[in-house]
Amino acid sequence: MSTAEHSAAERESLDGLRQAFAQLFAAERRLRSRESTPGELTHAHIRSLHALSDGPMTAGQLARSAELNPASVTAMLDHLEEAGIVERSRSTTDRRVCNVALTETGRELLAAKTARWRARWTERLGAYSEADLETAGRIARDVAEMLDEIAAERQRPAA
Repeated sequence: MSTAEHSAAERESLDGLRQAFAQLFAAERRLRSRESTPGELTHAHIRSLHALSDGPMTAGQLARSAELNPASVTAMLDHLEEAGIVERSRSTTDRRVCNVALTETGRELLAAKTARWRARWTERLGAYSEADLETAGRIARDVAEMLDEIAAERQRPAA
């Protein structure tokens, strides 16, 4: 393959990958726009429960760990606590600190959601090799990093 053919093939591959990610982002937006079903957990809820599965943490730690806006975490925790999924307790060493932990109900709910999630992903992606999945993961993380860099560039004041 000549250099020109290689460059054209590489551009075509990158364009195909960019289009695939655009489809992925659009599908996720469609999914998120339909997640306001009463009584159902949102993606943000599930990310929070996964973060809490490692143990109790403060609301601020939870926001960072689950990549959520700290301002929205309090309202979300109110909802999850009311549903008996999490519990909040004051720190014994610093009364200003409130720790959040999963309840047994929360652990059971997370286990059930995780099992359904794994089954769906395994059904759809089980034919791919471990190496393929690792490569896909690296590519997705690289794209996320690239998008974060672009966002950071846009935040910087113009020189």
